[in-house]
Amino acid sequence: MKNTTAIFVFLGLIFVGVIIFAFIYLPKMVEANGIGYKNITLELPVDMTNMRYYDKGVTSFCVNNDNGIGIEVKENAPVLAPVSGVITDIYEGPNRVVIQPETNVLVSVSPLVRLNVIVGDFVNAGDVLGYSEGSDIHFILDNQKNGRYECPFLYLDDSGKNTLLEGLKLTTESTGRICECDVMKY
Repeated sequence: MKNTTAIFVFLGLIFVGVIIFAFIYLPKMVEANGIGYKNITLELPVDMTNMRYYDKGVTSFCVNNDNGIGIEVKENAPVLAPVSGVITDIYEGPNRVVIQPETNVLVSVSPLVRLNVIVGDFVNAGDVLGYSEGSDIHFILDNQKNGRYECPFLYLDDSGKNTLLEGLKLTTESTGRICECDVMKY
């Protein structure tokens, strides 16, 4: 009887330990190692009616060490803010607009001309940042917390994901995967 009680006490302690680990320590570990921004949702930086598939179509993340997703668009297509946040930088040649949402990530889109924003402006997702220079735009998610680029597709809303997946099917040089890898270190 004493052995049975000891076994139940031992199993009870293990059960309590597993519960504490699962609900207290595991979420902290995931946040420390992952992006940690469960609330970030990105939209496509271009309306699907402005996407094209003549040459490259959609270029997957990590293909040829690319740190973002390439999207072929019609020339002078309006480029939209993929997330709400503050414009922190505008890099020249080609113009790359960097947005920081209320997290420790940076979202950027390039190359743009005829910009509608300046550094310090707050933009809402869907606001026009400027217009595409040429027929391709580049969409990057830079995780400042962990020092790596992450595949923007993983954080897109369902509409954006569906649009890119459909575009990938029409792309001639496609591997069939939008994220060849999930993250890329600087």
